[in-house]
Amino acid sequence: MSRLFILFLWFCFPPVFAADAKLAQDGVELFVSARTPEQMRAFYGARGMPPAALQEISKACFLTVGVRNRRAETLWLEPAAWRFITASGKPIAHISRQQWKARWVALQVPLAAQSTFGWTQLPESRDLYPDESAGANVSIVPPAGSFSLIARFRSGAQGDGPMIELTVPNLSCSREGASQ
Repeated sequence: MSRLFILFLWFCFPPVFAADAKLAQDGVELFVSARTPEQMRAFYGARGMPPAALQEISKACFLTVGVRNRRAETLWLEPAAWRFITASGKPIAHISRQQWKARWVALQVPLAAQSTFGWTQLPESRDLYPDESAGANVSIVPPAGSFSLIARFRSGAQGDGPMIELTVPNLSCSREGASQ
């Protein structure tokens, strides 16, 4: 199922930036691809997202992420533990599912559109068993220049194993909506 979802995202949002990255390290495979505001507006607009919500979506930087656990133990996918930093080391804010939910409520976005948006976002926390994969979007406040993702994964059945950290440098978002 998750492989099909990753393929779905790949075909709906073909990569357009040189910032697309694939990294395999410490038994974790990670794919990251930045999406343009135009791609996001087209995708969600075709699924009934109202214009005010599409405007909010255009203000964010969306990254499609795929993760595969090649380790012999459980890996924990928790985007809140990830860090996004500018080239100068300044932190970049991650936009959580709860923050999006608050925006949708304030804009009175229909529940069906909220649901559609929700299933395209990485879960707040989930376990990945050996050879299992997951993929979806994560969003951040768009930085003006390039940035790095420091993806941290707890390991072990209870998350008490070694911390796995992968750094993906030289990512970038579309200039539309970018801020300092």
